[in-house]
Amino acid sequence: MIGAISGLMLMLSFSTAAHRPVPGPAWFIRPANISYSDSVRPFDLLFVNPSESAAPLATIALWSPSPDDDFGFPPLQRPAALHEPFASPQPPPDPNAPPPQEPNAPPTQNSAPPPLPPGVVPANSFAAMTPMMSTAMPPPKVQWTSVMGASLRYLGVMHSFRLMTEPATRWGLEHNPFWGGYLAALGAMHGWSDGDGYYENYLGHPIQGAVSGYIWIHNDQKYRNVEFGKDRRYWKSRLRAYAYAWAFSEQFEVGLLSEASIGQIQRYCCQFGFVDHVITPNGGMGWMVGEDILDKYVVRRIEDSTHNLGIRIASRIVLNPVQSFANFMNLEYPWYRENRGAPSHYDGSAAAFAASMQPVSTSEPQTYPLVPKFEITATLPSVMEIGNLSCLGGGGVAGFRVSDSWQWTAEVGGCTLGNSLPHDWSGDSLTFMSGPQWIRHTESRWSPHAHLRFGGQKVTLQQTFPSRRTTIENIVGSGSNLNAYYNLFNQSYESTGMSLSVGGGVDYRLVAGLALNVASLSYVHSWLDPVHNTDFNNGIRFSTGVVLRIGTW
Repeated sequence: MIGAISGLMLMLSFSTAAHRPVPGPAWFIRPANISYSDSVRPFDLLFVNPSESAAPLATIALWSPSPDDDFGFPPLQRPAALHEPFASPQPPPDPNAPPPQEPNAPPTQNSAPPPLPPGVVPANSFAAMTPMMSTAMPPPKVQWTSVMGASLRYLGVMHSFRLMTEPATRWGLEHNPFWGGYLAALGAMHGWSDGDGYYENYLGHPIQGAVSGYIWIHNDQKYRNVEFGKDRRYWKSRLRAYAYAWAFSEQFEVGLLSEASIGQIQRYCCQFGFVDHVITPNGGMGWMVGEDILDKYVVRRIEDSTHNLGIRIASRIVLNPVQSFANFMNLEYPWYRENRGAPSHYDGSAAAFAASMQPVSTSEPQTYPLVPKFEITATLPSVMEIGNLSCLGGGGVAGFRVSDSWQWTAEVGGCTLGNSLPHDWSGDSLTFMSGPQWIRHTESRWSPHAHLRFGGQKVTLQQTFPSRRTTIENIVGSGSNLNAYYNLFNQSYESTGMSLSVGGGVDYRLVAGLALNVASLSYVHSWLDPVHNTDFNNGIRFSTGVVLRIGTW
């Protein structure tokens, strides 16, 4: 693994629908594809040049107390004539013709136009109409082509690094069949550890998750200009990025362009654990929020205090290294920011710029509940004292609301025993549990909680015999791939059994959607057979982390 990865009145209805060109410039009218009431008949008003396709300039809402009123349009100007000129030449009026009969007017009390929906602009309010017409733009969407392009570039960087630095990956790519080896790699996956070191799993992979998250944010036009804070749009954007980081992580681990297909390393010992599937998106979410906090409260204050271009650029890159790398994958300058101008032009207007890109609401401020519908807790780090050994790792807990005080939770976590084992030994523990949790959400920022979960635990130990490895290398040749002989110089011991966890902790709310898991302490009891004469049935686990709350913003 290398992890470092949407009367007369006027309603504007700007539309992108096109219609066939006409011989010369002219005004056109047609029924609009909307309905309001019997006395309000909406029509699209169009102006067409010879070389352009017709596009609606505005929608006219004509009011009449009579649903049968033709609004005085000459025959060629009636809405039924969809493609006839609105200003067609008419014969001069006959001075000897009798005046037209006036239709029977309805009672005066019924002659007032009905109210129209919010946003309708009166026809005589041309000043209000003009800026709306000049700022029409399509609704913001996800730029999928750009997302895929940046993601493929990032995959290319990571796989190129793997091929340059991992002989086993090169050997597997050269000698293993693609489909057969790929399926074998997927089938071999189990356990927690994947053979990488602590910093690769718990630092490198969160960085990978943050890079892929920032790639998404740059191309999510609806939310990319937001800034860290209580604004629910910020937390929506990061939650969407979290989901994409998870999907990207799965592709890198087990997709068609993954470690399982390019080198197929999961086929061989110590590369088949699930640690990266949990740590990458959860750690990446925490990393993104951390860099966003630094960008708002440190980097921007530096930029506000100096106009030195070098200092501004350096602060953006050094204090936000992951976002800078993601910018590079998005083909932007590393110091690019979504919510403010370039270092050479920034004038302290980041907050105003971000606010100007958000929709203006005239409704009353919406209040949100204190109790979330769903919570995700990324526990990193997590330390478990088990079998007289220290197990260092992390995990994730998902909590689904059952009532104001109860959740149903699911937990997956793991840790490595390697740091407390003798030389030439390695090991790991994987736990997977589910159960009820009591938690208190109030106006207070503090949320105590207690849980009881049931599930399973798997503990694996492995011993390597260097002398046997040396003997095999002398026989097959130094530098040869030893995957086929792996079991000749390694011995594995493992046990899997039922497990339960009971404990509690406390969270501290930072903003509506984010809290810190200040501390959690659990007792873990399992029913395991001894693993190489070591009892792993009783353990104490301490963890901290970050909590993302859904439904409170």
